[in-house]
Amino acid sequence: EIHSAIVGLAQRIAHGNSVVDKVIDEASVLSSAFAMAACMCNRLVSDKLRQSIPRVFCIVSGTQLPGQYIPIMNSVFSFQKAGVLVDSLVVSPQDCSLLQQASDITHGVYLRPSLSNLEGGALVQWLLSVFLSDRAVRYQDATMQKPLLRLPRPLHVDYRSSCFKSGEPVDVGFVCSVCLSIFKDAVFV
Repeated sequence: EIHSAIVGLAQRIAHGNSVVDKVIDEASVLSSAFAMAACMCNRLVSDKLRQSIPRVFCIVSGTQLPGQYIPIMNSVFSFQKAGVLVDSLVVSPQDCSLLQQASDITHGVYLRPSLSNLEGGALVQWLLSVFLSDRAVRYQDATMQKPLLRLPRPLHVDYRSSCFKSGEPVDVGFVCSVCLSIFKDAVFV
């Protein structure tokens, strides 16, 4: 049930056949969700009576999120400072470099399973075996350098920023001094 619902929704959104894709901008929803999660994690971490360790789990079907890079990365840096893991499940044929960066910076797990190879309840198995474990189960020490579990790690994390106008990754770009947006070509104001 869960497997077919998630894969079906991801395929509808990828092909543009979903009402959700037409009504809501996925990037703005993701940045808002990250900001709300950062606020909630800050509240949980600052509460001394609850000994809880919050985590963030993100399931997305899109791969290009250039317009919301700064708000999402601000949230990611606050997660890093608070010791909150960001786990990402990308249900798409391509990688999402922004979530790769977020998961790598916070020592979380980034996973993009092949949709064609998933059969039956394989997606539920991935969710239970990879994303259910918390930081204490994943790592032996507080520095998060000695893993206890062999979780999937990306071979290469693309740390290049994306052009805010075209969405393409840039090696060398131009930065707006007012809003700190990154552009592939020089933009004169």
